[in-house]
Amino acid sequence: MSCILSTVEECDSHADSVPIPPPIPDPRFAFLLLCGVIAIERFAFYLLFSLFTLYLLTLNRTEAEATIEFGLFTSVMYFAPLVGGFVAVRAGRWPTILFGVLLLGIGYLALGIGLSVSVSLAFLATGTGLFKGNITALVGSLFLKSERDVAYSRFYWAVNLGSLPSGIVGAWLSSHYGFRAAFLLCFAVMALVIPFGVLFRDSFCDAAIEHESVQHHTTDRERVITILVLLPVAMLFFCAFYQTGTSLTLFAKNNTQPVLFGIPITPPVYQSIHPALVLLLTPILVRLFRRWPLTTWRKLSLGMGLCSLSCLVMMDASVVASFASSQGRVSPLWLIGSYALLSSAELCVSPLGFSLVSKLSPPKYAGSLMGLWMAAIALGNLATGFLGILWERWPHSSFFAFLTGLSALAIPLLWTQRQRLERVLGGSREH
Repeated sequence: MSCILSTVEECDSHADSVPIPPPIPDPRFAFLLLCGVIAIERFAFYLLFSLFTLYLLTLNRTEAEATIEFGLFTSVMYFAPLVGGFVAVRAGRWPTILFGVLLLGIGYLALGIGLSVSVSLAFLATGTGLFKGNITALVGSLFLKSERDVAYSRFYWAVNLGSLPSGIVGAWLSSHYGFRAAFLLCFAVMALVIPFGVLFRDSFCDAAIEHESVQHHTTDRERVITILVLLPVAMLFFCAFYQTGTSLTLFAKNNTQPVLFGIPITPPVYQSIHPALVLLLTPILVRLFRRWPLTTWRKLSLGMGLCSLSCLVMMDASVVASFASSQGRVSPLWLIGSYALLSSAELCVSPLGFSLVSKLSPPKYAGSLMGLWMAAIALGNLATGFLGILWERWPHSSFFAFLTGLSALAIPLLWTQRQRLERVLGGSREH
């Protein structure tokens, strides 16, 4: 982190005049290709995500042990992109992404054939490290600064479109053919990416990842500091968000009725409900923000407020479950309501965060700073896992009350940084 700050300080005198890169052959086609790749990768990831805690329970882990391992699994996968940016500077971003896809496929294959979780995790973490930060940064390099918010919103749409069938497919495969069959499907879809990635490698220009003709009215150092002060927001948000793979999955398993209006809903299916809500809510929120635009810090604060409310809904659901007559089970509408608030929060925080990092990063360090943002997400994931200890020790209502307060801490933090954000971003409003 200090290395990045010291290096960008040396480059401040050159920050306002950067050479224009050679043109990318077809940015629109390249962007569609990236959307297809991320949709496939997210399908595989969220299929595993929806089953991982339940799979660990079949390996004789306790619920606390399973949630801790889940937190370690997701945090390692999000820490790894911190290194991937440095690799891409030397090897080229697209080749680095493709090699990451290859390692991800090997990781899923290792799970599918029954190798140890730690071996699989090593491949998945390394592959994610090379893949995730670089593909996210590459999206930014395809567009001008003024076009990036729209580009990242569309990219996020592709993410959720890929995630949409994952929970349903994972639930069906695991119930009919076992967990390993589901993991082998993840391997198969990742293997499809390699030939297409090699075939269309000329759609990308590595020069575009190094330079960009963007002018800023603040120094590189100040923009990097702005990214750093936003890292705790990412940590707090994703600590609550990734409860979807731990406490919310366990609540769905143990405390939620498995049928809604005659339709069976097993715990992995909720991982498909979430992206469906994101796809449904995206055009609604886009229209609202066009009519009533918010400054960046207000939009992030709104997102954290909605995140806190989603935890509050689960606190109430836990109280109701403790008095429920049907073996402590409540209607799935409680979980769906919580997911709806969490999905709205995600749309306020996650794509805006990636867009801000892309716009504020000095071009040469875009991949590394994107990796740093993902490392903050990783810390949130790690906290998610270790909160599993409290899940077993505390009443569930107390657990979700704690998460409600923890998420709300980001709002005063953002308020204290509002002037810095408005100065660095020129008082712009995010739509």
